Amino acid sequence: MKLSFLKRPLSVFRMSNFAPAFILLPPRRRHALAAVYAFARAVDDAVDEIGIDANEPDRARAVLGRWRAVLNGEPADFEGREAAVWKSLQTVLSEFPIAKNDLLDLVDGVERDLTQTRYATFDALRVYCHGVAGTVGLACLPIFGLGPDLHRTFAEKLGLAMQLVNIIRDVKTDALRGRIYLPQEDLVRFGFGEAEVLAQVYNDNYRRMMAFQAERARAVFAEARAALPAESRRRARPALAMGRIYEMLLEKLESQGFAIFGEPPRLSFFERLRALAV
Repeated sequence: MKLSFLKRPLSVFRMSNFAPAFILLPPRRRHALAAVYAFARAVDDAVDEIGIDANEPDRARAVLGRWRAVLNGEPADFEGREAAVWKSLQTVLSEFPIAKNDLLDLVDGVERDLTQTRYATFDALRVYCHGVAGTVGLACLPIFGLGPDLHRTFAEKLGLAMQLVNIIRDVKTDALRGRIYLPQEDLVRFGFGEAEVLAQVYNDNYRRMMAFQAERARAVFAEARAALPAESRRRARPALAMGRIYEMLLEKLESQGFAIFGEPPRLSFFERLRALAV
């Protein structure tokens, strides 16, 4: 599944949903955050573009294996884009106390897409979301100047909420790949079957199910904010702005009745700028 909030490396962040949030960071931290997200994008692309789209899962696993090796201290065997991403990430790891285990957990998380295409329950989906999004939040805490022990729940909850919005928005994209991230228990609850998801059926059962997904995501956003200590709010503003951007996207999805089988809704740059008021 595309981690849609992980855009291409470094210079293109001005085009991403997160561009306004980056304004809140000084240059050194901004470049560090970009490097972590470039790494996340690189491993995600290896799975999506090589493993799934090109149907070469073994080659995708080889790419992920190289990332595991360098993160475990082995010599790098990279060239091209991977080499550039690793060089930037090495600098960040030397400057910020990022736990390599969080980056390794992200590699494990995206690799799951090579073998698993359905999630029976929300609890199972939550584990997946932690692997592909919560891990990124945890890795970014030191860049924001937030200690991992005190802010772990905040990072995990915010990553979960944002990934839930991605799942809502990307139902069509994922269905075209034969993938369904909506929990199977919710499909049963709302009488909307797998065949209807894959056929992109748009009806009342679908809208009710998606409204339920939206309420769940909104509740998790609230849990993330509640987990943030008041004294940390200033340093966490970039993360809060990122979350607010995704809440705004969720609101737009709701206002359009979750009609995402056409072109998915997007926020304008000026709409995203409003997220800075957090």
